Amino acid sequence: MKTDNLRTFLQGDGIWILTAFAVILAIKAWRNSSWLQLFYVVGFYAIIVSMAKGPEILKTVGWALRLIGIESGL
Repeated sequence: MKTDNLRTFLQGDGIWILTAFAVILAIKAWRNSSWLQLFYVVGFYAIIVSMAKGPEILKTVGWALRLIGIESGL
């Protein structure tokens, strides 16, 4: 699957637009106590962002794990 256009869009301001949209949907699901919808919103957001910014996310996860004392090699 070619994701070059998506990556190009997300390298600019697209990530902020996607994040704002995901936050709005997540708050809406939270208020309605629709946990399955909240899970879908967060999961879909995580998949798209990981495709576009994978190495940066792994670096952040590695930092968070080291912060609590777990050395994962990330």
